[in-house]
Amino acid sequence: MKRIFLTGCLGLALWSGARAQTAEAPEQLSAWPYFKELRLPRAEPGLLDFVLDREILDRARDDQADLRLYDSVGREIPYVLRVRHEVDTQSAFAVREFNRGVEGGAAVVSGDLGAQPAEHNLVEIETVGNNFRRLADVQGSADGVNWSTLAAQAILFRFSAVGRSVEQSAVSYPVSRYRYLRVRVSRDPQVDTDAPPIAALRVRRSVRVQGEMVSFPAEREERDADRMDGRPASVWRIDLGGRVPFERLSFDLATPAFSRQFQLEIVDDPAAPVVIASGELTREAETTGRPLVIAFAERFGRHLKLTVIDDRNPPLPIGNITAIGAARQVIFEGALTSVGTVRVYYGNPKALAPRYDLATRIPATPTGAPVRLSLSPQLANPTYRPEPKPFSERAPWLIYVVLAAASLALASILLSLARARKAQPQV
Repeated sequence: MKRIFLTGCLGLALWSGARAQTAEAPEQLSAWPYFKELRLPRAEPGLLDFVLDREILDRARDDQADLRLYDSVGREIPYVLRVRHEVDTQSAFAVREFNRGVEGGAAVVSGDLGAQPAEHNLVEIETVGNNFRRLADVQGSADGVNWSTLAAQAILFRFSAVGRSVEQSAVSYPVSRYRYLRVRVSRDPQVDTDAPPIAALRVRRSVRVQGEMVSFPAEREERDADRMDGRPASVWRIDLGGRVPFERLSFDLATPAFSRQFQLEIVDDPAAPVVIASGELTREAETTGRPLVIAFAERFGRHLKLTVIDDRNPPLPIGNITAIGAARQVIFEGALTSVGTVRVYYGNPKALAPRYDLATRIPATPTGAPVRLSLSPQLANPTYRPEPKPFSERAPWLIYVVLAAASLALASILLSLARARKAQPQV
């Protein structure tokens, strides 16, 4: 018994060591079916980048974690993947409050941002109460004596109903380096009997980080007449050419003025369509000639269905259609590559996310734009070896053999039971 136990422990240790060695072994590029090439024009010590195109987005994982970069001598190249949505970023400042008081029915408080404040352009004013609409003034000063108006008659409000609330407490103003801020909040004559207390001030620097959008021209079928909610409607089926991320649909339309109900669906699985936008398509006469845009939260899809209710109106003559989405930007260091080409491998659904340390060294907004590279057409990886199919798929006849054997066994059991019953003496 002791020998069996020791043998089992030794086997477990050897198995664990083999698993550790496998985990640390380099990835086999034979698991990646596709690649594209980037040609490096010269030795480039700075940052390089490229944007994922429709083919890569269609065949890579949705999070693009299966991307791998290798240079011409077979060295793996670390990279950073950025999704270039347009976003707002905010940096908070420490504020020392002083000179709280009341002036003419308005609450007043001043704040000191320090001897050398950084740029700021937004203040959040927290006041007490509910269901109010108050006006706020914001002033700035370098010395606490001479004040300049930064924002006047800005509206603050907070309303609640049926368990939901809406609030506006931030006041923006031109970018400033004033050391001192003074905020004045007037009472709401409908709900306030006295000056509303200011609970806190929070000063911030708000910056809109510019995004980068890419376009995917789509193909559409001819209009189909149909009904939606029992009303005459037009249906357009749209193919984006690949499964890509997008957050807007733009189409050319010459009709000068209209208002029609619509519904936009992803129909990659016709049995389970996903509604991504609905509402009113509206155009005023003065916007004639501009593309019409439907915006929504980012989705992945290829096949779309646009339904527009016409009622008794003529169908809309929809022209070219384009899907628009945030660019997937890949950044890497030119100094880490050899002169020649870089291969971008993709299409392995089981690849692990690489998580390179490079992401900690490249800021969200790098100083100086990286050198943009272009992707070659898609190529098949000559070393690709597909993962073996399960034995049941490689030998589909096996299931029939098993079923036949089971049927014979069951028939044998039933026959034995019948014989045994027949052999019993009759009472």
